Amino acid sequence: MNLIKDELYKHPDIFIARSDVHRWGVFTDSDLDEGSVIEEAPYCEFKNKEVKRSKVLIRYCYGSDNCDTNDCVFGFGFAPLYNHSSEPNVKYELDVVNQCMRHYAIRDIEAGEELLIDYGAGDEWGEDDYCTD
Repeated sequence: MNLIKDELYKHPDIFIARSDVHRWGVFTDSDLDEGSVIEEAPYCEFKNKEVKRSKVLIRYCYGSDNCDTNDCVFGFGFAPLYNHSSEPNVKYELDVVNQCMRHYAIRDIEAGEELLIDYGAGDEWGEDDYCTD
């Protein structure tokens, strides 16, 4: 394994708290500029067929860059706690070299805001991209 990074980043001002969207969520105590990295966290990839039996596990998987092979990604760190919005303020990318997922701000975010991602329901992504088939 030839990882480039020796450690992963977590913004010091993000935290988990009760959410009005769904149970728990990820929030920020400080303003975040568009493009700011919020968190880098390790992930594991699983074949869709390995997790589709569990209706609970499927809720926490992310689509991977390898969707044509039906892979699902489970992120560690705060990754499972980002709630959905059709108007997200955060996106993620997979860093396959360092085997981590990186969440980053896609617009300026004010202190106190919940950090939200788009799960993709109802847009150009299909069900396979979210490990639900």
